[in-house]
Amino acid sequence: MDIQSVKIDLIHWLTELQDKAVIKQLQGLKEQQERSFELNAEQKEELDGRLEKYGNGEMEFSPWDTVKSRIRNGAKEAL
Repeated sequence: MDIQSVKIDLIHWLTELQDKAVIKQLQGLKEQQERSFELNAEQKEELDGRLEKYGNGEMEFSPWDTVKSRIRNGAKEAL
């Protein structure tokens, strides 16, 4: 069953659902998912600043192997 079919099946099931406890659980799940993608003002500001730097070509990038090495070396020094 593809994802669209599953969604339609769930919609039909939900329209017939009478169990208030299950409906409350589904509402809680929906709210939890919505909150998980919200950024606070400080996070939005940081993201906007990084996007601006990226757009202006001001960001520096490193290869993954270099990043791993820096992390490992930093962890060793912390011990």
